[in-house]
Amino acid sequence: NFTFNQGELARLICTVNNLGTKKVIWRRASEFNPLTIGTKTFVGNYRIHVEHTPLGNDWNLLIKKVQIDDAGKYECQISAKQRNLRRFVTLTVLGKWVSGKSFHYVEKGSRIVLVCNATGDEHPPDDLDWFKDGDKVTTDHSKGISIRKQVSLEYKTIASVLQIEKARLKNTGVYICRTSDLQITRKIVDILNCKYKIPKETQMAIFRSNQNVSVQMSYVSIH
Repeated sequence: NFTFNQGELARLICTVNNLGTKKVIWRRASEFNPLTIGTKTFVGNYRIHVEHTPLGNDWNLLIKKVQIDDAGKYECQISAKQRNLRRFVTLTVLGKWVSGKSFHYVEKGSRIVLVCNATGDEHPPDDLDWFKDGDKVTTDHSKGISIRKQVSLEYKTIASVLQIEKARLKNTGVYICRTSDLQITRKIVDILNCKYKIPKETQMAIFRSNQNVSVQMSYVSIH
């Protein structure tokens, strides 16, 4: 298994001894078509190519600026008439998490408002999505959940506001804001079942990507 941070150069190792005239094939385990055969790339993705030294035994798959969507199982295969020899490897890509304080405490029954702003260099990102504990969050008025979005072409910014009218214990969890180009930031929200009031506070965290995209999330507890 191989783990890399988003944006890094991912190197998936495959060492083959006594290859002879056979070819090494890389493909995603979930897809039939190959990514590479030998040192030739068979997909229209400039980020993917094979690292190989003549007479060497390593046929490593390189993925430049690896992204979240690149994560998954890959297969290094040697095709022969008698049998196919293959090795499976798993690529894990860690998102670029926001730094700083990420824990927030909310009193049960209070309103939760999470605000996410993303600013692009030349234009705003196409969209923002919300997730809680890995599941996508959408507007659900029956549960008091609403999402509002606003785009400013002038400031190259898109904003999304996730609001939960009355915090319940089940609202505890990890909330993620993800842009359409897979930049992410998160907040961990804990719901407290208590009688005393929690002071109002706003926590800000800023994430800047390698592509000059900034993602900002704020937390507001209203009593």
